[in-house]
Amino acid sequence: MSDSVKYRLGGVILLLVGLAVGWFFLVGPLQAAQGGAAEVSYSLRAFIAVPLCLVFGLGFLAMGPALHYRNDAHTNLSVTGWVLFAVVALLTAAGYVWFQQQFTALGYVS
Repeated sequence: MSDSVKYRLGGVILLLVGLAVGWFFLVGPLQAAQGGAAEVSYSLRAFIAVPLCLVFGLGFLAMGPALHYRNDAHTNLSVTGWVLFAVVALLTAAGYVWFQQQFTALGYVS
């Protein structure tokens, strides 16, 4: 199997993991809250894991081995890596704020 296929397959796996984590740990509790559940719990780690998996999964799927997110020695992030992590941080913050607004609108106190 070529490197390109391996990287792109890894991207698909990251996307699937991100979607599964998002579904079970974020969408599920939100649907339970919308259904009027007396108590709902969710995972804060999912707010980081989902954007991380989705952003890097899309990157690897689209670019394969051409996605140079770290330097040649694999010790530091490249400019591309920092940009990807900035996107992850923005999505994490936006997702968390939106999620809290949804719970507040449904009458749940955090």
